[in-house]
Amino acid sequence: MIKMRMRYSKEEEACLLSHHEVQAALVRWLRRSNLPLVYSKGFNQRVRIETGIPTGVGMVSLQEYVDVHLDAYSPIADRANALERTAPPGLRFLAAVDIPLTAPSLMGQPMILRYEYTWAHRANIDAEQMKARMTSFLALPMLMVERENSKSHAPKDIRKYVLTAQISTRTSLRAHVGVFFDQSGTIRMDEVIKYIFGLDAKVAPMPVITRQSVLLNMSDVFVDPMDVAAQAVSPHRPKNNHHD
Repeated sequence: MIKMRMRYSKEEEACLLSHHEVQAALVRWLRRSNLPLVYSKGFNQRVRIETGIPTGVGMVSLQEYVDVHLDAYSPIADRANALERTAPPGLRFLAAVDIPLTAPSLMGQPMILRYEYTWAHRANIDAEQMKARMTSFLALPMLMVERENSKSHAPKDIRKYVLTAQISTRTSLRAHVGVFFDQSGTIRMDEVIKYIFGLDAKVAPMPVITRQSVLLNMSDVFVDPMDVAAQAVSPHRPKNNHHD
């Protein structure tokens, strides 16, 4: 058995799909590719895949990841060609690499995610006021927020999840936010809008949100999820290959 990590993008055509719909599309995609997939045991067998942190409905993503278990080895280039040919509308194959079976799951590792928020050219938003709000947020030592629709009503400190926040352009208003994710969670996109940008989602025009990049924390060093050199390679597995 081998484990393959695939990087793909979720484009505008698929941005309205929920996380479960994206997962279903991934499974159909993998089956069409005719890869030697591994299935779970039991009555209701499922393709063994492990996805990364999901993107919200309406979000575009330049970097999405999924780990796929395969029960036979084949050249990574052949697998990449098959995945590229069979990609469904809105999902685009970017790269594939074999990783150790012992590599932690994508969701089991802390990570840094970078998001871009873009507003239409004529959006009625005061960029200077928003910048001041962002500066004030970053100056806070913590910010406890009680989340709606949460199983736990205990307030959560959302400040600790935000690493960077800045406006990059004003003509067409564009902002970038770097956030931290671990087992305790992360900041939600609606919380970014409300608490970092200081905007009322019921009144202010909403931005197009794009996930631009993902980095994993491996031994206190943040690395590209496809960087197999950073992963502990098992001596019993064939040499890792990478294709993009």
